[in-house]
Amino acid sequence: MLRRILPLTALLATLAVPALAQSKSPLPIEGKTSLFQRVLIRERIEAKPAPDSDGTAAALSPLQVFFVYDRDGDWMQIGASDQGDDLMWIPAAASIPWNQNIVATLEGSDNVGRVLFFNDIDPIYDIIESENPAGLAKDARDEALAAEQGGEPSETVIALGPRETIDQRQNLYVMPILSTEEAVFDIGPFVNLLQVAVASANAPNTPLPSDDAGAGDLKTAVVFVVDTTISMEPYIRATRDALQEVYREAAGSAAADAVSFGLVGYRDSLEAAPGLGYDVRTFVDLQEGLNVDNFLNGIDQMQEADSSSKNFREDSYRGIEHALEDMDWSGFGARFIVLVTDAGPREFDDQYSSTGLSAESLNRIIRERIGGAMAVMHLRTDRGAKDHPSAEAAYKQLTAFPNSAPLYFPIQNGDPEVYRETARTLGAIVAQQTSSYRQSGGDEILDEDAISDEGDGRFSGLSTAGRTMQLAYLGKTEGARAPDLFEAYVADRDFDRTGLKPLSIRLLISKADLSNLEEALRIIVDQAERNVVNPDQFFAQVLGVAADMSRRPDQVSRQSDPSLAEAVALDEYLADLPYKSQIMAITEDDWVRLPISEQQTIVNGLYDKIERYRRYNEATDQWVDYLGAGPQAGNLLYPMLLDDLP
Repeated sequence: MLRRILPLTALLATLAVPALAQSKSPLPIEGKTSLFQRVLIRERIEAKPAPDSDGTAAALSPLQVFFVYDRDGDWMQIGASDQGDDLMWIPAAASIPWNQNIVATLEGSDNVGRVLFFNDIDPIYDIIESENPAGLAKDARDEALAAEQGGEPSETVIALGPRETIDQRQNLYVMPILSTEEAVFDIGPFVNLLQVAVASANAPNTPLPSDDAGAGDLKTAVVFVVDTTISMEPYIRATRDALQEVYREAAGSAAADAVSFGLVGYRDSLEAAPGLGYDVRTFVDLQEGLNVDNFLNGIDQMQEADSSSKNFREDSYRGIEHALEDMDWSGFGARFIVLVTDAGPREFDDQYSSTGLSAESLNRIIRERIGGAMAVMHLRTDRGAKDHPSAEAAYKQLTAFPNSAPLYFPIQNGDPEVYRETARTLGAIVAQQTSSYRQSGGDEILDEDAISDEGDGRFSGLSTAGRTMQLAYLGKTEGARAPDLFEAYVADRDFDRTGLKPLSIRLLISKADLSNLEEALRIIVDQAERNVVNPDQFFAQVLGVAADMSRRPDQVSRQSDPSLAEAVALDEYLADLPYKSQIMAITEDDWVRLPISEQQTIVNGLYDKIERYRRYNEATDQWVDYLGAGPQAGNLLYPMLLDDLP
């Protein structure tokens, strides 16, 4: 088999903004003008004020990141910032070259096995090129499990990933990617084989869901976000009946006082339809929702609107984002949002969208901000038949969950009784999972077969999401951590079910870098909007604004046929990532040839990215000193998924 090696040689240390005058600059990466060489510390070591000095400049820990300023034989001069401050020397062998802020992280899911960390790439090829990769992987995992329990060391597997899911905000599984190799399963899809450096980051501890929470104290929050426009009264009452039954059944189990149902009502943009009364409102918060009487009192206040929306679509994303931001999720280890609607959403390119978000962006924000799952109960009434296909596509994207089926529940013909039973089943499964977990004290995660008498195949995704969140809660309460620092090889696909991915690739991005990314995209979208009727002037305007904003004016202005990335000085930033952006590769000739409709689609997509970046910036609890560089604001990083790049 042909093995194509793709070394990851560079990612920015800072975007291309002119540096202030300083006494010394880091060494540039070969072939780059604005990106600097950096290294990871491999082991605990004392840095020296000079090569072979007897003195000590600082005590360094594994995984700290430094810029490289000079090299002298086997020694290397390093500094924590690119400003030339507090320079010191270390043996080059005590470091690992790492010019990128890019890491692989475990994508916690109940559906995939524990990740295998191999000592070489060849054993992975032996597995993926076989006719029975699942069987060979099981043999390797069994061997590693035996070694983990005190038996003979495995000849090929260095370590196993934890069974529990690690909360990346508490203890990110930091796996800097050193190189990657693309291969293909003998009987399956392409797979990325990653050489990684693995270490447990010294991130500050995030508080547990409650001050005295233990492994068996899991609480679950479910917020129903209900469309309250005209025609929704039967479904409001059906929600009341369904959840009243769930509360009654839970009262006699270990889930009593451990499952809360919150309630949000939404209608539509008041700008589009001022007579609706409200666009979104909380009827039951999560503290009130622990008590059935509070929930019933709240839903009894919910009524359908007495005037119509502007058109059939409604701003359901506004209701979801309100639930995300208005509810206090902090006391709950498992978190669900359930949308109940008969209408498609106002997507990010709708003039009456109050969020400016796409389904993909909102899904990402829910999972990143609260670690939760999104479900949709789509009431497919005859009245909305023309809307159903586009609504279904959007809601399946909104409810995607890693390595699982979307949590999308179509209610055919919008039958209120079918909806009531679906809502009751969903609530019952969540309550039963919580009860089983608490009864076992966290020792057992509910098996999917245990809910077969309550649900059916439609609810397998919901069960997977619940068990995944239980594993995450268990990992948080028991302090699941990564192994000590080592180098290893991993595959980004599950050997048993090759369609699933146990790893995701993330960029540890600073606030300054995120701001510069957003600024670059704003230059593009602003000039695109100004030059809709003159697309041939678009690139010249982008280049001019970029130069005026000091984005390498001497370089961007000299490009004969620059791409969008080059025009806004993002080309070096994106060039060596395992991520290819078709949009940022567009040249002036490409742009002029595009129909106006395709140009607008591109611009709308960039607006969606900008909105996503804004919300990442606002998620203050997710900005952490993952790399142990110090508590200063400039060292805080956000673990952004690679496909969030433009």
